[in-house]
Amino acid sequence: MWGRKQNDLPADTAAEAVEFARPLVHGGFSTPDDVAVAITEYLEPSVSLPQARSVVDRLWQARVAEQRTWPPVTDPDRVLAAFSALASAGVVARADFACCQNCGLTEIGAEAAPGDRGFVFFHEQDTARAVEGGELLLSYGRPPDSPADTADVGQVVAAALRAQELSVTWDGSPEERIRVDLEWRKRLG
Repeated sequence: MWGRKQNDLPADTAAEAVEFARPLVHGGFSTPDDVAVAITEYLEPSVSLPQARSVVDRLWQARVAEQRTWPPVTDPDRVLAAFSALASAGVVARADFACCQNCGLTEIGAEAAPGDRGFVFFHEQDTARAVEGGELLLSYGRPPDSPADTADVGQVVAAALRAQELSVTWDGSPEERIRVDLEWRKRLG
């Protein structure tokens, strides 16, 4: 610790903190405080909250600088616009919803209101995959009381995404998730 500032971390711990935090920051759905707390929980007891905040601050500032070079409308903006249109059409649409597929499918029913025709969401692991350069996978379906067919809900979702000029891959099968090819550049809030 001699000569090291209070917020400095050993190089290997700092690298691990950055690797863990980057998808959360670049995902664009977490606040700086949320990310800092997540780092401390992940690397407990090696990283203090002030150290984690320092890591997040550097990542956050770098991402804000990157944003200056982005086009006015990015692919995540288009996804969120499609989700807004879907919500207006009676499809519950949630971004970065739940931690995983199983939890999302379990929790989405509580989001639906009587008369909703279906749902669509992507979860935190889907966001992380998209941040790392992968496609965005969307889950969709219908509430138990909906007369809509699951494949019909998928068609509505795919059409809303295509209306936003997104590249959608889906074979029409209700067993397959909808895939969106995109570049994940969501602005930080």
